[in-house]
Amino acid sequence: MIKFRPNHFMCTLAFRGYGYSQGFVENYKKIASKVISDPNTQIEVVGNLDSICSACPNQTKQGKCTTQAKVLELDRRHIGILGIKIGETLTWNEAVKKIREKMSLKKFDYACEGCNWQPYGICKNALLNLQRQLTKC
Repeated sequence: MIKFRPNHFMCTLAFRGYGYSQGFVENYKKIASKVISDPNTQIEVVGNLDSICSACPNQTKQGKCTTQAKVLELDRRHIGILGIKIGETLTWNEAVKKIREKMSLKKFDYACEGCNWQPYGICKNALLNLQRQLTKC
């Protein structure tokens, strides 16, 4: 089963093939392709290194992120906004629905504050696109 930290649901929605290393990007492409091509894929919410982190060069031998405090704070914010719990299992469809219904632009700015990728605007654009899809329905 695929495992996601809470903040990686938003990251996956926005993933465009950029990352910390070639190995990280290759791994993330496989995961993102899987959940997008099969939106009923089951994803377990975890509070530590997940399927995406498995190829990240920023993990320690002790199984933690080199920016552990920051990542835990990002996770905490996403848990609060999306209403998800560690240990919960949900599908990609369910995760996208939660993002669409609960992640406003203001909440996004708070949830992702401090993330290295936030200044690039990729994630905010992905959220705007998701919200536009809702208004077209």
